[in-house]
Amino acid sequence: MSNQTKILDDILYQKLRPWLDQNSLDQKFASKISTVRSVSTDYPFKYEIDFLRPTDNKTKYYNKLILNNTKEECTKIVNLIQEDDNEKLIKYWLEDTLNKRIKTRLKDIGKLIKEKDYALTYIDPKKASFELDQTHKANTFIIQLLKLAYMQLYLEIQAAFGSYIEDKLIEQDFYTQLLFEPVPDETFIKEIQVIEIEAKPEPKTKRQQSKTPSAVHSFTYTQLNTNPDKLTDLWDSLKLNNLISKHTTLVNFKKVFSGSEIKTPVQWTGNISELFYFIKLMYSDHKLVEDLKQKQWEVTCQCFVDADGNTFERSKFRSLKRPNLTGDTIEKVVAHLI
Repeated sequence: MSNQTKILDDILYQKLRPWLDQNSLDQKFASKISTVRSVSTDYPFKYEIDFLRPTDNKTKYYNKLILNNTKEECTKIVNLIQEDDNEKLIKYWLEDTLNKRIKTRLKDIGKLIKEKDYALTYIDPKKASFELDQTHKANTFIIQLLKLAYMQLYLEIQAAFGSYIEDKLIEQDFYTQLLFEPVPDETFIKEIQVIEIEAKPEPKTKRQQSKTPSAVHSFTYTQLNTNPDKLTDLWDSLKLNNLISKHTTLVNFKKVFSGSEIKTPVQWTGNISELFYFIKLMYSDHKLVEDLKQKQWEVTCQCFVDADGNTFERSKFRSLKRPNLTGDTIEKVVAHLI
């Protein structure tokens, strides 16, 4: 995984540059719009782009490509930085991503807008003339949207790692410090407002009481909100003792103890008896995870796979006991969570 924004960079520097002759024909993009896959992510975005509506096939294609890729790149880069869980490495990634990469791209976009006259006024529906060159207007739309995409990326990453950043930027700073152009009257990057509505308790009916409990996807560590660093210590210890794969990322590991749906199970490289004892200590003996109503082995099978990537069989956990050779080691590993 890397912090390179390949598609966005291709639009700015390489073969996807909208002003190239090969990208000038609007009809060429009619069949390409549907080829851009929509990105689905559970990342809690803080900002959204609220730009002008695309007007032709070319702008519709680039609009979809840029917005989807921005979501994908943001999720990828934040996960990349979080994986290290090391202050020096986090600061390195932030310096490289925000200051060396994104700021450089925004400066280059500022120069490009001046050189090719891609001013926002050409696509402002309240000011622009319909007699203007439509190709130029389409290219202006794309570059202006690309500018917003890099700005959103910066703001999202800055928000995710705010405690590591001293000199934070607001939207106006991009225009005055990097783009050197007037701040627009209307801002196109909106902060997403989360409105919490307190639900009124409804009287339980017999039908409601008989409903099947919602599905449980993973364990929930009881100190998840107060002592999340203990999960990092557990992750380190399990890898050190060759009980989980060396390639297990911290992000994926923490999901196993977050109550979230598991898309990438953790590869357990110890034997099944060791996994049994690991779960028994956490769940039954020390009660370090929330009660699962006797579904702990079902959840174990969702969260972990064996060394070959195969799913464990729930029924096999019933007859297992404390492993003689490694029991003490697993007790020390679990102690990181207590």
